[in-house]
Amino acid sequence: MTAPEQRYRVLCAASGADFHTCFYCGCVATELDFAPPRAHWQSFFVRQASADNLQVPSCKECHTLLKGCAMGLVEQRREWVHTKLAAKYAKPIAVYLKWTQEELAELDYGFAHSIGAGLRLGEESHRRSNYPGFRYEVDGAVVAASLVQPLPVMVFEQRFDDLKSALVAVSKQYQIKQAKLVEGLADHDNNLEAVVLAHQQQQQQALYRRQLRAACSAFAKQHQQSLRYVTNSVERYLDKDEELSIAEALDKLYQERVRHR
Repeated sequence: MTAPEQRYRVLCAASGADFHTCFYCGCVATELDFAPPRAHWQSFFVRQASADNLQVPSCKECHTLLKGCAMGLVEQRREWVHTKLAAKYAKPIAVYLKWTQEELAELDYGFAHSIGAGLRLGEESHRRSNYPGFRYEVDGAVVAASLVQPLPVMVFEQRFDDLKSALVAVSKQYQIKQAKLVEGLADHDNNLEAVVLAHQQQQQQALYRRQLRAACSAFAKQHQQSLRYVTNSVERYLDKDEELSIAEALDKLYQERVRHR
């Protein structure tokens, strides 16, 4: 029977800059994770299931999060960690995505201090839950980690490397607060372009309603009509003929119902 410590090869960072670094999240490594877990090694061996049989440097938190993971491949275990980290730190990550340093500067000290702490934790958590790993050596052979980079974010043919940079740029370009953009992602399947379009449509509808109310108000006052009557009548005209403008609908109302009264 093979001794437990001989079943696993050691994953060593190929670059000195990555020594003592958690392969899963990029923090300081203080523990060793085993892929597959030592308790499941025999099962993987008997079933000839895919397993890396590696000792992987990890931080204490990632090591703890992996206790419920029975997967045998390092990349599978890293994806597990990323999912757990993103869920555990969902609130500070949301703060990081919603707020900018410029907005923070406009807040009073107490609120700014609280949001600032969440922003810093969120930035770190976002980075850790998207950490791409590093090149490593196993038995003297250098292995390129299967880098799982976030997919680029496309917004109206503009390419952004990650969601945060897309949020910052889109917020400035379209004058929409990042918080509103982030909240809209949940309703639009994480499609930032769809969020912008929906916001613009809402703005157009709000502007249209203001224009409609102003025009109907002026008409009602000029011809001594009820504002509700004028508004309801114009809306019915517009519903029946989408090509009518507000002014044309008002003129139609005047010609058909007001002129001869």
